[in-house]
This record gives sequence, structure tokens and C-alpha cells, in this order.
Amino acid sequence: MKKLILSVAIILTAGIISETSAQARATSNKEIQPAWAPSGHEYLEYIYLPEISTYYYVPRKQFIYQSDGYWTFSSRLPKSHRGYNLGKAEKVVINEPGAYRYYAEHKEKYSGNPTSAVAVE
Repeated sequence: MKKLILSVAIILTAGIISETSAQARATSNKEIQPAWAPSGHEYLEYIYLPEISTYYYVPRKQFIYQSDGYWTFSSRLPKSHRGYNLGKAEKVVINEPGAYRYYAEHKEKYSGNPTSAVAVE
């Protein structure tokens, strides 16, 4: 019985610690935001770059773009956009899981429509 109570206590403690650290990560990720990220945001999940149809996933520091019909995850922009000035780029903050899966909607909403540092929650 003591082993059962101890096991339950350990599991509950681990769950509480895990939940607390997840909440802390969700509250702010300012320390991992790139220097070119739009200012004034405590938390950024995705930054959409409409001019080059590319997303930047802040938590993993990855660019996400289509290549041969598939989404590619890379620490660098594709060769065709390596000289792109991220500091001067139009940026749209999108804080929703898997933002790139809604690319068609984002493309329609933001392409050709200057939206510098617009936040979409």
C-alpha cells in the first residue's frame, strides 16, 4: 500500500512540475525570438513572411516553406531566398498551432496587403 501511495505521489508531483514548466514556456519565449522578429510581443509561435510564402517557427528556430509540394523544415531559408532581408520584411505573427497548415488562408489574407507586425491570436 505504501508503494502505491508513493507511486501516486511521484506521478502527481511529476505532472505538476511538467504543467508548471509548460505554462512558463507558453507565457514568454522572448529569449529565443530572432533579432528580426517584430517587437512588442511577449510570445511568438510563428512569424509568417508573406512576400516569400515562408513561416518561421520560433520555438524550434526553423523556417517552414514548400519545396516540391511538401513542407520543408530548415534552419535556413531556401537558396532562392538566402539574400532576403528579414529585418525589413513584412511580418505577420500567428500564434496558433501548425500555422503553416492554414497557408491557403494566410496567403489570401496577407499577400499583396502590407501588414507589418500584425498579430493574429
